[in-house]
Amino acid sequence: MRHATRFGLALLASVCAASLAAQTSVKVTGYMQPRFQAIGDSAAFLLRRARFAVEGQAAAPWATYRVQVELRTLGAAATPAASPLTLSATDIWVRLANKRWGATFGQFRVPFALESVTSSGVLETTERSRIVNAAKRDIGVQAQWSVPDRVVLQAAIVNGDGPNRGANRDNRMAYFARVVVTPVKGLDVGGAFEGYSDSTGVDAQAIYRARLWTARAEYIRLRQRATNVRTTGWYAVGAYTLRPGRLQLVTRVEEFDPSDQVAVDRLTGYLVGGQYFFRGDDLKLMADYEVFREQAAQVKNDRLVVQMQVRW
Repeated sequence: MRHATRFGLALLASVCAASLAAQTSVKVTGYMQPRFQAIGDSAAFLLRRARFAVEGQAAAPWATYRVQVELRTLGAAATPAASPLTLSATDIWVRLANKRWGATFGQFRVPFALESVTSSGVLETTERSRIVNAAKRDIGVQAQWSVPDRVVLQAAIVNGDGPNRGANRDNRMAYFARVVVTPVKGLDVGGAFEGYSDSTGVDAQAIYRARLWTARAEYIRLRQRATNVRTTGWYAVGAYTLRPGRLQLVTRVEEFDPSDQVAVDRLTGYLVGGQYFFRGDDLKLMADYEVFREQAAQVKNDRLVVQMQVRW
């Protein structure tokens, strides 16, 4: 674990040194999310994640970069295997932008699910929905064209093996496309497609932001080419600001069906929770409780999470 930590810190330090040598601006950002979590009959204190990033402007005013590493004790295999603490790279990219056009090279979030491209630091719930589960990253290139407050078009070609992979194992690429339009102020409606060598997926998404409340919903359908198994899921989130700048109440309903060829594997979740903001998303306390109902035999998997977040 010490070697991995040293590598991550050396990577950040080298980027800082290179940027300073080129007389460019450097910004160090990050956030931490310690939490208490109880699932069924088990409970534990966890470090969900601690992320540290270096970002800034490269030699040209239209070029920026970002390098981010993550420490966590939840949701990833340990490095080394005997350690419960993991270290991995998340964002490693260079972005070029010129007015309405942009291109990103490196490791980045692929343009597909709304919850996936949204940072967990600004989400209203402590966990993403089951159909999304995590931010999906990969290595490749992404292009974007946008008209502010009107439309965003994104397309990406990546290896398809996920983040931190040194090679393309099957020598086949994965393809993504996403479009988001803003028909009226506050409302974004979009759709996305993903194509892997062995599967495809489609996504429909919408979000509406008002002064005191926010509502968003998403539907995702995935299909395995070889077996023709379809996985579907959707969620709807509502958040209401009870005290502006301080207290927000949150609720969510979600449904997840891993296989359309199994009649009794559907899962439904009902969540209630809230956020207390000390300094917006930079310092806040989150808490939510989700009840899960299985289509067949019930499982003790109801989840309570209390999480502190600090961001800089």
